[in-house]
Amino acid sequence: MPGIVKLVPRRDPDVPIDRLWLVFFGEAEGSPWWSRFLAPGFRHVAACAWFADQERWVYFNPTRRGTVILLYREDEFGGRFQQMVDDSALVLRVVARQARTATPFGWWCTGAVKALLGVRTRALVPRALAMHLIRDGAEVVKMPGADRSIHGEPVQT
Repeated sequence: MPGIVKLVPRRDPDVPIDRLWLVFFGEAEGSPWWSRFLAPGFRHVAACAWFADQERWVYFNPTRRGTVILLYREDEFGGRFQQMVDDSALVLRVVARQARTATPFGWWCTGAVKALLGVRTRALVPRALAMHLIRDGAEVVKMPGADRSIHGEPVQT
């Protein structure tokens, strides 16, 4: 029925909700002047997570023009997910922390994703954030060069 809003029961704020996020490291959209100072494949970071209670994928992408948050039904997300994996140099699976003490410094993509995940690190660029997350126990889903042989040639599938 139009105009009816489904109310979702409020959770106890004292009970932490661990959310599993997929974090995508890749190239920045376009060719911003500052991208030449960042490591190739680590010029941007974005994330997505499955929210089972809402039956939606949430895609979080802090861009130069503003933060983009998109919702996808499960059946809509397959193609978008594959594109994100293909466009990424590294994909990590990270459990977000709910105990946040402050907003991270800098609200560019790295700071925004640090805030989303609730991680405390001095990382200011995507590559440093990736290294921190790996040291902190993030699971590697896709690694740089995983689609190439040790000789740099594409792997035949």
